[in-house]
Amino acid sequence: MQEPEKTQEKTNKKFCGIDPGREKFGLAICDESTLLFSAIVPVDAANVVADAIASGDFSDVARWRAEGDAPQPSLRIDAIFLGDGTGHETFARALAERNIPFTLADETMTTLDARALYWRLHPPKFLWRLLPLSLRVPPRPIDDLAAWAIVRRARNR
Repeated sequence: MQEPEKTQEKTNKKFCGIDPGREKFGLAICDESTLLFSAIVPVDAANVVADAIASGDFSDVARWRAEGDAPQPSLRIDAIFLGDGTGHETFARALAERNIPFTLADETMTTLDARALYWRLHPPKFLWRLLPLSLRVPPRPIDDLAAWAIVRRARNR
């Protein structure tokens, strides 16, 4: 007799990545494999983002959207990965004040990963495709994609 086939259940977990900086930071919300929403937010709005994570309502963060659609209200984040680079203390404090657990994650070289992610999301057209990735510069800041790279790396993807 054959064993019944095991079905692989999708968990639908949501993850948040934060790529801290001095003037702005990247925010990425993703599931197991897809970037759902990203934003590039001024550092002085760290508390706005921490409140959004705590409440699950990202409508106040939507004005800084870079990729994806604004998340639906009452979005539950299952894990937060905060880059351990410049300025992470501000976000660590904002999250800790709200009793939001997070994991510090290595963000070394995530800018290079973010550049590759940008070109995967927005493939170059025409002759730009012939230019090596190392010579292509995205036309916008990519801190949000660095945050996604932090999540991907922290989850060993």
